[in-house]
Amino acid sequence: FLWASVAGSAKHLKPGIYTLSPLMSGFDILNLLVEGQVREVVVTIPEGSTFYDIDRILSVAGVLSPESLIAFLESSPEPLEGKLFPDTYRLFTNISPEEVVEKLTRNFKAKAEPLFRGERDQLEGNLIMASLLEREVPDIEERRVVAGVLRKRLQAGMLLQVDATICYIKEQRARGEDGSCYPLTFLDFTVDSPYNSYRNKGLPPAPIGNPGTSSIFAALHPKSSPYWFYLSDPATGKTVFSKTLDEH
Repeated sequence: FLWASVAGSAKHLKPGIYTLSPLMSGFDILNLLVEGQVREVVVTIPEGSTFYDIDRILSVAGVLSPESLIAFLESSPEPLEGKLFPDTYRLFTNISPEEVVEKLTRNFKAKAEPLFRGERDQLEGNLIMASLLEREVPDIEERRVVAGVLRKRLQAGMLLQVDATICYIKEQRARGEDGSCYPLTFLDFTVDSPYNSYRNKGLPPAPIGNPGTSSIFAALHPKSSPYWFYLSDPATGKTVFSKTLDEH
């Protein structure tokens, strides 16, 4: 640091994650910190990932420093959860959160927005529905049936009671720290949050993750059925549907 101050380089050090060697001299290290270490990495963002998940994935890959994406998105005037399109990306290390967000949202506009076509005026609501389906139902065909169930419940003024919204609240409160949402407790369902679909009627205020194209398709093409209730079988991953509360 003393040499950097004397050489006038202290004001030009670039933040980031660096790989150093014991064989490097102080001069070599200083040059690296001034020039910045940049390399290209391939990063896959799974469907349904939240921006907390994406922050963790990118920080492990060395693209961003930990929690820098979270801080950027939390300060954004426009909510961007749901529009950080899940895909495989080639990214440079040590770039800014702004550059990452621009690339992911540009991909959303190219690959997801065209699916909405005539539904563009209802894009936000359909995107929220798609995020629920993505995190709630593993099977692609069953997502269409669940979309029909949830839309019926919305029209009837019933609570959606989607467990995935509770998991999202827990992730928000933990600021994305890795860990399973389950088991859910009675207290989890009583938490005061606009995302709590066990307490608030209607859709959550924003998406609870970033859905892929199959979930967006299911949200836009709900399948009619006699069912009003469903639950997921943890052993098989299949969804069990019921017509009445007693059956449920």
